[in-house]
Amino acid sequence: MPFLHQKLIAALLAAGAIGSTCAAEPNNEAGHHHHHFAGDVEAFHSVLAPIWHAPRGQARNRSACRQAGRMAELAQAIHSVDPGKLQASLVGLKDRCRAGKGGIEAALSDVHDEFHHLIEAAS
Repeated sequence: MPFLHQKLIAALLAAGAIGSTCAAEPNNEAGHHHHHFAGDVEAFHSVLAPIWHAPRGQARNRSACRQAGRMAELAQAIHSVDPGKLQASLVGLKDRCRAGKGGIEAALSDVHDEFHHLIEAAS
């Protein structure tokens, strides 16, 4: 099986696994999920989600860097569940943004993964 096909299958399986663990209502008319997070977690999610779901590329990376400080503030304000690993991932994102040498996609992916670990721990 070609490497690209393996990557695509892995991504689809991962997306399915992530989608099945989120506390969400079915899609509404606009195709958006309604999550039931604690208010402090929802505040963070409301900043991360539009960045994460934007098309990959320089514009998304710039947006992630512009919002990294705000996300860090919101992660600091999470008290309903332990945000330590999420906070650490945001330090990594901010470091990548400051360095300006790439790696922003990977750092943003780490933030996204840690957010999902956080919401899984909360459920």
